[in-house]
Amino acid sequence: MAYFCPFCGNLLNVEVRETESNRLSCKTCPHVYEITHQIVIKRYPKLKEVDDVLGGSSAWENVDSTEETCPKCKHKRAYYLQMQT
Repeated sequence: MAYFCPFCGNLLNVEVRETESNRLSCKTCPHVYEITHQIVIKRYPKLKEVDDVLGGSSAWENVDSTEETCPKCKHKRAYYLQMQT
């Protein structure tokens, strides 16, 4: 989560200091916020449902077919769908 300066509204940056505790500071004004405890915020986005790219099984209801033998299964008819790309 981002923290913003209460005076000017800019994003606060983390200053990592070796001798003292870290702090959040504003680059445009003298506002400083000392970090006294660990800040952890976890947010998980709501996942969308996955749509079928070709329209699912209903897309194959009115497709064209031709008399052609499949080399793998020896089926006598081949179905195909033409799409504009």
